[in-house]
Amino acid sequence: MVGRVGTSYARMVVFFAIWLLSPAILALRTTSGSPCAGVCGTTTNTTSDEITCLDQSYNGTKTGKNFENCISCQLDSEFHDANTGESDVNWGLYNLRYAFSTCVFGYPDSISNVSSPCPVACDGVRFAVETDIEEPSTSNLDAWCDTPTFADNVVNTCEFCYNLTTTQVYMANFLESIRYNCHFKTVTGKRFNIDPTRIFTQSLLPSSLSLTTPGSSSSNINLGVVIAVPIVGFLLILVSLTICCFFFIRHRRKKARRTRQSGQMYNRWNDPNGQWAEQYASGGHGYGPGLGFMDNDGRGQELPYGHGSPEQYQHQYQQFQGHDKSGFSNQITEQNQVPVQSPVLDPDQKRPQQW
Repeated sequence: MVGRVGTSYARMVVFFAIWLLSPAILALRTTSGSPCAGVCGTTTNTTSDEITCLDQSYNGTKTGKNFENCISCQLDSEFHDANTGESDVNWGLYNLRYAFSTCVFGYPDSISNVSSPCPVACDGVRFAVETDIEEPSTSNLDAWCDTPTFADNVVNTCEFCYNLTTTQVYMANFLESIRYNCHFKTVTGKRFNIDPTRIFTQSLLPSSLSLTTPGSSSSNINLGVVIAVPIVGFLLILVSLTICCFFFIRHRRKKARRTRQSGQMYNRWNDPNGQWAEQYASGGHGYGPGLGFMDNDGRGQELPYGHGSPEQYQHQYQQFQGHDKSGFSNQITEQNQVPVQSPVLDPDQKRPQQW
């Protein structure tokens, strides 16, 4: 804690020295009586005269250097007015929002002629960013955070677009800084949790959504991990879906093949043309179109199996049916009759009943 306080005072000394060596700017608003007034000026309103939109301008032009020094002083300052509730941190974040609105949407003044598709990608946050931008006060500096159009998914799209550029990555960091304060509001009298040196750089700040609580550990978040985790998760889901689809299609094909084979076998057994009957009729081993019938006396008769055709056995059966059934029946009756002999009387034979 002591080290951080010492660093803050050292930066304040540097900013004061810069103010002595260069004329003060009179266009960026700060808290009345703030030690940053020497760097930012004493104006009551921020204007676009001290705004620059290209990354290299913050290191290569006087306007850009003055803006960076003023914002860095305000975000590192713990100064606040207990009577009005103003603080240097709140005005520093307002100045970042003013610069973003001016460079991206050209409001309230258009000073950039940079051709980029990113203003279209950021159009969803336009209304929120421009809220009370021309009439700032202590009571409405954070009111824009509650507007319905300030959606995190739109902010992510906007930041992603500017991060792909080579000349305006700072705009993405400006937007992420003001969003961070919407999710984790800075306590009055405390310095801003994000170091200003991380804002004025072409390395994109990590998303505020990946943080659970604000603190000094937020500066140690690996940007590569933040980007890689959703990509790896998407790839794992894609591979899982591919494997599931493969086994599902394989199962459907096997099921369709089994259904098709069982259907063909059923159709063969029920074929009205009798293909299976002809196949077994032409084979040996006792399989054939056997023919059976019953006589008039109730006894069953059966013709033997053979290799003859069904038409041959049918013809024999019809001939047999045309035979004289009465003659066949008489023949059987004659064969079954026993000849009756007349008794011969023997005079010498004695019959018991005559006794």
